[in-house]
Amino acid sequence: MSLSLRRLWFPAIWAIACAAVLLLCVPGARAQTAPSELVVGVGKSRVIEFPEAYVDLMIADPKVADVLPLTPRSVYVVGRGLGSTALTAYGPGKRLLAVANVIVSPDLESLKARLHDLLPEEGGIAVHAANQSIVLSGVVSNPSSLQKALALAETYAPAKVVNMMGVEGTQQIMLAVRFVEMERSTAKNLRANVNRLPSNGDPSLAVFTGDTNVRNGGTLIQSFGALSATFNNNLELLLDALETKGLVRTLAEPNLVAMSGDTASFLAGGEFPIPVAQQGGVGVGSTPAITVAFKQFGVALAFTPTLLKDGLINVVVNPEVSSIDPTVSIDLAAIRVPGIKVRRAHTTVELRDGESFMIAGLLKEDYQNEIRQFPFVGDVPVLGALFRSTGYQRNETELVIVVTPHLVTPSRQDLAFPGGRFVPPSDFELFLLGATGKDGRKLTPEERALISADPKKAGVEGAHGHVLF
Repeated sequence: MSLSLRRLWFPAIWAIACAAVLLLCVPGARAQTAPSELVVGVGKSRVIEFPEAYVDLMIADPKVADVLPLTPRSVYVVGRGLGSTALTAYGPGKRLLAVANVIVSPDLESLKARLHDLLPEEGGIAVHAANQSIVLSGVVSNPSSLQKALALAETYAPAKVVNMMGVEGTQQIMLAVRFVEMERSTAKNLRANVNRLPSNGDPSLAVFTGDTNVRNGGTLIQSFGALSATFNNNLELLLDALETKGLVRTLAEPNLVAMSGDTASFLAGGEFPIPVAQQGGVGVGSTPAITVAFKQFGVALAFTPTLLKDGLINVVVNPEVSSIDPTVSIDLAAIRVPGIKVRRAHTTVELRDGESFMIAGLLKEDYQNEIRQFPFVGDVPVLGALFRSTGYQRNETELVIVVTPHLVTPSRQDLAFPGGRFVPPSDFELFLLGATGKDGRKLTPEERALISADPKKAGVEGAHGHVLF
């Protein structure tokens, strides 16, 4: 070979070698044969090769992806925006060589690397692209890893993550909640009424310090605990002393089942109507339209359980106990709107299956006293008690909430339910024998366990509980 030919070949060989080195050094630009579907990350690139030399390249949407020819048989594909488009290559004579569906998605390779670094024990997570979303599939060992994987994927495609992953083991959690409320009330009242009947032209005299003791047509209306005395047939003295004591116990035991990460709610109570004035579309000086809204009250519960590693359960609990309180009602013309007495709590705890925690210290104490007397005369020692009425009232309320989570699985056994085996009595049994129901067999141990208390120890006669016979 002559020197002139060598001078011509060396630059050509050098250019080809540099192009090959450049091709191998471009990140993500490893060459592959033309596929039917090509996934490219935003801002990333891929190099594909065709089986033979192409003449024309066409990209359907340049805003999604762009192409750059490298050699007569390879092309450089760059992802510009999320979406999908089509790449078409033609050979000599407009002969179709290949058609590839180009999908530009978030950086899946980087997401896979981060998942492997942060969750090395969860090797079953698969990452796929679907249109502009990220699809996570596979099985993880616990819900905590699932939430971490979803949170990491959200950083790559906010609000465009499709969760198709599963979790090993039991994921249904039952929350057993007990609401126990004790209310004690004490009241004492002492009233004195003096009444002197007219005689021999003397005027009558009446001193009433109690509202419950008045004369009606010559008949003295007395309340419970009143003591009266008559002197000389024209002087009556009435002492009214009353003491009341009361004790109320309220118990509610709702049980809810929810999947890990979901929220379950419960309400045992009711709704009462509230009038609401509508101002929209009402003229000046005219009466606004009245609509009715409903307010809930009763025993309510909402909780969100999350199963963590090693059987640990994270529980967000929102219990509430409310009742109608007429003492804080509002009168609007002929409409009375009652108030609501509410006891509400919000807490987050972590505990294991079968462990319990208690929300206590929800105490309420009301104390009030009242003295009604005649001015000046009621302040006289000893004798002043005849001219005044004294009373006080004290109410104490304590609410305790006990929460216990359980991991549960569905049962295939025949479950007992209220009235499941109840048989209505016949007319003969109802009217002549006084039977309210019949079953004709004894209780099983399982049914006996559903009875809430032992009749021999409790104050309710006969078997009682959730199973009726």
